[in-house]
Amino acid sequence: MKKICIIGSSGFIGKNIYDKLIRNNEFKIIRYSSLENKFLDYNLDDSFDILIFCSGLHPHVDQKIKGIFLKNKEILRKCKKLFFLSKKIIFFSSFKTSFNKNSHHVKFSNKYNFYEFDSEYGKSKIILEKIFLKICNKFKKRYIIISPTHVIGPNDCNLNPNNKFLLNISKKKIILYPNVNIPLIDVRNLSNFVEDSILNDTINNQKVIVNDSTIKLKKYIQIAKQGTFYISLSINLKLLIFINNVLNFLGVKLINKSRAKYIEINPIVDSNKIKNQYTLEQTIKDTIYFFKNKKNL
Repeated sequence: MKKICIIGSSGFIGKNIYDKLIRNNEFKIIRYSSLENKFLDYNLDDSFDILIFCSGLHPHVDQKIKGIFLKNKEILRKCKKLFFLSKKIIFFSSFKTSFNKNSHHVKFSNKYNFYEFDSEYGKSKIILEKIFLKICNKFKKRYIIISPTHVIGPNDCNLNPNNKFLLNISKKKIILYPNVNIPLIDVRNLSNFVEDSILNDTINNQKVIVNDSTIKLKKYIQIAKQGTFYISLSINLKLLIFINNVLNFLGVKLINKSRAKYIEINPIVDSNKIKNQYTLEQTIKDTIYFFKNKKNL
């Protein structure tokens, strides 16, 4: 039986991973709260076969959390002792840590040069990823860095930014949008990927971008609005970028710098083959259904 510690099990991704792994009789799951700095489950000793780190603050796109890097770094510092007590580590990062401003194709091997355009959250991710790698290399820990694309799906208690975006689309009657690419991953498929990584022992010092599919925003809207009346109008990407640059020159901010560069890159991410994979249509349907039936939202 593999003993696994999960840090961040109260978050959207962490909770879904916990719910998936706890059903596997080959695993003994121990949860650790980085907020309370204690184990949430009874734990006789502190050694683990595998540590899953998916903790951290994740603000909404336009939400600014002062000192988010320092706050996330402090979470990492609190959990550092558990890194030393674990044989292998699964570390959650973001696919944006593989952004290269000169390439549409986002691959794990890309040289990151997006820092000047990145959000504070994005900057914290790339820095923490480098700190994590430094720890693993120094203490010879086996690891896998999992970098999911935009994570959506049901079973979300706090309405994560990507689900909020989907929910807003489902509610609107008139939608004005740039027809950009959107790479998406179902949180349940992501959880399946984690389980497969453990069972197949692929935690072998690598970075993996996990993605179900990359689709156009137009298609995303069509699936989300299926069976409902709405009016949508696509904005030409080059025109939008030009207008934004002109307005910025005049001191008017239409789109923040990070989002504008994201639109310009228009990222394309290859898909992964994941066991028992939910389709994109099923993911969107299940997510909207979940929030429509969730009280007090």
